[in-house]
Amino acid sequence: MSQLMTKLGQVDYQYRPAAPQQPTLLWLPAFGWDATDYNFKHLMAQLPSQVGLLAIDTIGVGRSIHNQMVRTTSNILANLEDVVHHEHVTKLLLIGHSLGASYAFLYAQQHLDSVCGLVLIEPPDIAMASQLLASVRPFIENYPKLAQQRQKLTLHQVLATVNPLNSTAEREKNARIDLAAYANPSILTEAQWLPQLVSELEIAENQVMAIPIRVLVTDKRFTAYQQSSWSRLGQLVHAPGQHYLHWTNEDFVRQQLLSALAWH
Repeated sequence: MSQLMTKLGQVDYQYRPAAPQQPTLLWLPAFGWDATDYNFKHLMAQLPSQVGLLAIDTIGVGRSIHNQMVRTTSNILANLEDVVHHEHVTKLLLIGHSLGASYAFLYAQQHLDSVCGLVLIEPPDIAMASQLLASVRPFIENYPKLAQQRQKLTLHQVLATVNPLNSTAEREKNARIDLAAYANPSILTEAQWLPQLVSELEIAENQVMAIPIRVLVTDKRFTAYQQSSWSRLGQLVHAPGQHYLHWTNEDFVRQQLLSALAWH
């Protein structure tokens, strides 16, 4: 793991430089405190060795809980940019899951000169904004209880929530990291900030980017996505699986990523 001290605090990240002319895949996980590299580790291990890999634990998630960060959208995007700039990465393929896809979309709009494409796994949509806000409301309302539970939470309980496709040793390491980051205050701030994020996405979705966007969705949500702005902004591809499509249909997501590597 590498570390970088930014104006927002210390950031931990996993980085493998790309070979010349090859893209670097920047991974952005869903809402929560999971370590980014472990969230996608099984996929990262199966990609060609010449492509770059960059998995950043923005402050407040994974290993980056040394300081508390006000997790507004602008701060999260700045956190990503600090690491990208520090490592001199110039050609990015962004991989975002769920809320992480929203940050990937906004980041790409701000850095079109360095982003060659987006692969988004079940991203939120403005038409689904009420569902998104409703999904985090219980977290906000129950946060005091979650913070208290953190003192009693066991490693075994956290093991049930991490990437099931990693090895037993990797899952245990992942669970220890997540246990330390569990329900920390910066995640509450991010949840409370979601209405503003929705407003930013509403503006962003009216701007068409001249880069390829592939949206991976589950069969059961395909019809809903056909009626969303993503059917206009990108290419919809669907397959069996659950919301964590990269965990529940690994082969499908891997093939889509390998295909997207041709975009650069």
